[in-house]
Amino acid sequence: MLLVVDDDEDLREMFGRLFSSARIPHVSASSLSEVEALGAVLPELDVALVDINLGAGQPSGVDVARWLKDHGYTPRIIFITGHAPEHPLVSAAGDTGHVLEKPVPPAELLRIVRGGT
Repeated sequence: MLLVVDDDEDLREMFGRLFSSARIPHVSASSLSEVEALGAVLPELDVALVDINLGAGQPSGVDVARWLKDHGYTPRIIFITGHAPEHPLVSAAGDTGHVLEKPVPPAELLRIVRGGT
């Protein structure tokens, strides 16, 4: 199962349509607190697509990845961002998972989510 974490509702909807059309089971959340609330679904995760910046004053996508790891969940982490590679969160994300720069072509995103590099 795929977890999509992004604070942009339009992007979550677009990702949802893309993954549904590709028959990839998925759930979505807009924040760390919503990820925490997913509870029973979390052990089923194989991969997480996480936006690095989840909004001002909110825990970041890096925080989401750390929370998953700290709670024993081990999905493959794919970060997505519009920030420059020099941004501190992008650097931290690179230490935790694969980082994609927005925009990502849908075919490439599907390939990577399915395990391609």
